Amino acid sequence: MHPYDFIFVGLSLDLVGAVVLAKGFMFKNPQAAHYESLTIVGSNPFLLKSSMLQRGEAFVGGALLVLGFLLQIWGNLHGGIAASEPGWVNSVGRMLLVAVGTVAVAIASVRVVTSNARANFHRIFFRDVSADKKLKPTPGDPTWYDRMSLLLDLRRHRGETDADLLTRIEARWVALAKQYGDK
Repeated sequence: MHPYDFIFVGLSLDLVGAVVLAKGFMFKNPQAAHYESLTIVGSNPFLLKSSMLQRGEAFVGGALLVLGFLLQIWGNLHGGIAASEPGWVNSVGRMLLVAVGTVAVAIASVRVVTSNARANFHRIFFRDVSADKKLKPTPGDPTWYDRMSLLLDLRRHRGETDADLLTRIEARWVALAKQYGDK
């Protein structure tokens, strides 16, 4: 590969790494941020889940940034400054190909670490939970369904009633409690 190719790939990795690092803050749902800020007796599961997800994203973003800087250094130390013609990445099409490849690697990496983070969260959250525990919405609390859906990674379907959502929440609760807890 040509030195400019290393430099361009490094810059692409740095840009994507910066977005991955900031993703947990830039794209956070304001309601989720509110739940994370609540004081909850014992512990705040919303904050725990968010922290575990952001830790995984930070690991990926940091790794992309470090790799990107190393590639730029390599390219510059191996003729990038003195090079007189571009390398393989010499057209907009090839630049886009490198950029798309970089984004694909980042997306795949983030999916892997967030999947592991969710599993770790469920392992901690459900470690002392029995699958037989019945969930009861708190009377007078209009956010109960939203909060439980957020914790269990469920989304309300369009037009779904509270009763239908409760059925899905209970099914997910039982499945996760059996997988990670059931003590």
